Amino acid sequence: MSSAARLRLRELLETRQCVRCASVFDPLSSRMAQEIGFSVGILGGSVTSLMALGVPDIYLLTLSELAEQARRVCQASNLPVIVDGDNGYGNALNVMRTVTELEHAGAAVITIEDTIIPRRYKQPELNLSSIEEGCSKLQAAVSARNDSSMALFARTHAQQPLPAILERVAAYSRTGVDGICIFGQTSKALLEQLNSITELPLMLIDYAQSELSTEAMSQQGVRIHFNGHRAYEEGVKAVYRSLLQLHTGSDIDCDHNAKQLIGRFARQQQYNALSSDYLDPA
Repeated sequence: MSSAARLRLRELLETRQCVRCASVFDPLSSRMAQEIGFSVGILGGSVTSLMALGVPDIYLLTLSELAEQARRVCQASNLPVIVDGDNGYGNALNVMRTVTELEHAGAAVITIEDTIIPRRYKQPELNLSSIEEGCSKLQAAVSARNDSSMALFARTHAQQPLPAILERVAAYSRTGVDGICIFGQTSKALLEQLNSITELPLMLIDYAQSELSTEAMSQQGVRIHFNGHRAYEEGVKAVYRSLLQLHTGSDIDCDHNAKQLIGRFARQQQYNALSSDYLDPA
């Protein structure tokens, strides 16, 4: 990926339009998304975990594994790619290393979230760091960046009380990051309040049907909207169907659910049991 892709992403953030974001997970999907006409793609941590390890999104993926996949995806085309940096893989110093590695890999945007991961012993899955630590990590990320054309987005979760979301977004907006990413179902009312406390461009990640149109999102400062990894899910389903038909020697009406297939072959139940045994024992 050339620096021109990063500059195109910067130009996109300065417009008043909201674009759909493609899920890209390997070189071919990156090239496909570019040829189809997408303005931006995203390499998610969950999909990278499945691609590299065949395990669910329980944060077993390492930074080096993410950086390797990001390099393949980003350098396969000129599509600007957002790379999910999770929580930066540790403390503020680890965040700096994450930014260095993903910048070198070719990311146009890196998102850094305030979730405490991996899940701690006897702690809930969704557990957020303090605002103070979140700001420290974001400031460290900004200081570690070498190419000013690469953007950094602070990411937080919509699944928290409204005052907490607004407090976090206001604080993160003062750290020098280039945008705010909200994960989870987001309403027009929330977006209006977010726009009252930050002038930064917004990115929304939701996996359900949004109540807002693309035009409505654009009017509320949303520049990037990502609605899930359907391309990857349908790809898994197609592989399973093809292998099944090859094995049986005949066309079979295979109507398997993609998410169920992923859970089955990523051994979701096995890892759920391990989590129950060792992270939350009775």
